[in-house]
Amino acid sequence: MIVPHRGNAFRPHAFRHGSLSFYLFILMTFQVALGVTFYSGPEVKGVSTLQLKNEIIDITNQQRAKLGSEPLYESQTLSQAASKKLSDMFRKNYWDHSGPNGETAWQFITNEGYEYEIAGENLARGFSSSQSVVKAWMNSPTHKENLLNSRFQEIGVAVGTGKIHGATTTVIVQLFGRPSTEFIAPKTTATLGESATIIPDVSIENVTLPSKAPYFIVWTLIFGLIILDGIMLRKLGLDVSPKHLKSFRISIAMSIFMLAILSVGVAAII
Repeated sequence: MIVPHRGNAFRPHAFRHGSLSFYLFILMTFQVALGVTFYSGPEVKGVSTLQLKNEIIDITNQQRAKLGSEPLYESQTLSQAASKKLSDMFRKNYWDHSGPNGETAWQFITNEGYEYEIAGENLARGFSSSQSVVKAWMNSPTHKENLLNSRFQEIGVAVGTGKIHGATTTVIVQLFGRPSTEFIAPKTTATLGESATIIPDVSIENVTLPSKAPYFIVWTLIFGLIILDGIMLRKLGLDVSPKHLKSFRISIAMSIFMLAILSVGVAAII
């Protein structure tokens, strides 16, 4: 079944393209069953953006409270700046801390008249719930540091749905700041809480593929075995057999289809 030898023509039954196609089918079934819609992250249904925003603030403050950090107050100025950054990404079709013309969060913040000693930004997209996005941030070292940073005092959050690179997705922008001593900003305590963050470093630590990474790893392994089996078919002269050729082509087609499913709207944070 798994060891190549002359008796199985050096093609273990467990690793032939027919068996590998079955593994792909199982992988595809699990991916769909466990939430392809959840991770593709198109429009969030049944929840207002205001509710999602307040929930994110509340859950973030809950995480801060566990470590004894002070809760953050929502700054309407920062929320307005976050909203402007959100609209800019949809309008100019980019997903990054910097826009195509070098636009940064700090420009959006200062353009709203907010004077700060320190400011930060967290971005997320493709998440269908406030719990999932905060969990992803907490699982990232730099984002976790942002959420729990004691230097920040205020937060602004914007949530919206639009198209980026042709795909409809829900994007979350968090802006955080500590106002300068000369700047007096109006503070409002959100109904459900508040939150925090620090300037994220642009590094591999900020890259996450929540929940889809294992599927990509398994897919890569299966696809590699399918190609290897195809090479063996050619060496054995079986590639001219209509039966073997059809089965091999089906396994390749299933691999491509599975890759397409995994590639649609991967949830991400930066």
